Amino acid sequence: MKTPSGPVGFACLNLTQFFGAANDNVLKQVLIFGLAVNGLWQGVFGSGAQAWASLCLAIPFVVFSGFAGQFSDRYSKRSVIIVVKLLEIAIALLALWGFWTTNLWIVIFAMVLISVQSAFFTPAKFGILPEITDPPKLSRANGTLNMFTYIAVILGSAVGGAIYDAFAPDRKKFPDADPLLWLPGAVILLVAILGAAASLGLPRVGARNPGLPIKLMFFRTYLETWRDIRDTTLASVIIAWSFFYLIVAGIAILILPDYTELLNISATWTSILMAVLGIFIGIGDFVAGRVSGHAIRPGLIPVGVIPVTLLFFWLGLMPNHFWSVLVALSMTGFMAGFAMVPLQTLTQHLSPKEELGRILGLWTCLSFVGVILGNLIFLLVKRTGMASNRVFLVCGALCLVLTVVYYRWWREPFARAALFKESRKRG
Repeated sequence: MKTPSGPVGFACLNLTQFFGAANDNVLKQVLIFGLAVNGLWQGVFGSGAQAWASLCLAIPFVVFSGFAGQFSDRYSKRSVIIVVKLLEIAIALLALWGFWTTNLWIVIFAMVLISVQSAFFTPAKFGILPEITDPPKLSRANGTLNMFTYIAVILGSAVGGAIYDAFAPDRKKFPDADPLLWLPGAVILLVAILGAAASLGLPRVGARNPGLPIKLMFFRTYLETWRDIRDTTLASVIIAWSFFYLIVAGIAILILPDYTELLNISATWTSILMAVLGIFIGIGDFVAGRVSGHAIRPGLIPVGVIPVTLLFFWLGLMPNHFWSVLVALSMTGFMAGFAMVPLQTLTQHLSPKEELGRILGLWTCLSFVGVILGNLIFLLVKRTGMASNRVFLVCGALCLVLTVVYYRWWREPFARAALFKESRKRG
């Protein structure tokens, strides 16, 4: 894609983002498998401990995203990106030490730090994109950047299982295997170096607001933005998105690592289940986008949520069999895409252009708030002794609540908002 900085600068941004997202998910995935049932650190935090790994990634985004945005305005976004990518190398060295010594607390600390640096990277990467891309091609550029992010998340999640199997091999299945304690840290370090190298290819851009004072506003920006939109349809759309994200990304995804015990399979095969869920969400997103055409179609929300509700109940009640679970997760991911696309599109179209950045920042924050609440629900449910696959019944019940709320309060406002936007575009 040709940009004002040339295709090399745009390619370097995509590579920088790809390696960063991959690293986040490799580290999180290895930590999740270590904390899950039959993991190396099983029992340290009790049942459902993999939720703590997800919390380590989510909480820093909520706390630091609003604060981090000030740095990308005051300083050159290229400089901010390079600094955080260099810091990622230092964090990777810390993670390498933690894995080599099998010290859980060092690994958790590295997970928190890598999430903090990602929180500072996010506003800089999205902010530099309009500065290096021709305005007519900005939507396509955003789509490409998101595609690379999604591929990185899927690959990071899938590779994480295989890395964990080599790091902490199952002694019952592989009694003679030597654990490769250096492997997770070495992979994370290599990916961090590649990401830092890619960032050096970014074009030079100036600071947009060099006189901006840096203020410790961790939550004030979010609260001010919410106050401005709280009585609007846009607020309802963001709540609907966050609630659905709570179910899928906050609870359902944490169930999957425990299939190593439920199905008596390796972490590698469990990662395949997680990758399949991600891949089919992507396919569902693409198909829903094609079905929507140039219109906004809130009617696709129940088309996605109702089948997902039924599939969650099916996953919670069905016998544990690998291929049955694989098929159910594929269908769940595909239908989830039909709910996600109209909610994302409505958020973008209902946001005033002059406030789009602030609102998308709030949207990101509330997405991770949903993840945190979902993680806490997962922890509470697991503490009752419920089998992990039965937690899908909780996901189904929450989806049922979302469906009822949509038909009772949101269906008509969402439809009117979509029609209003279409009429404005045509007019």
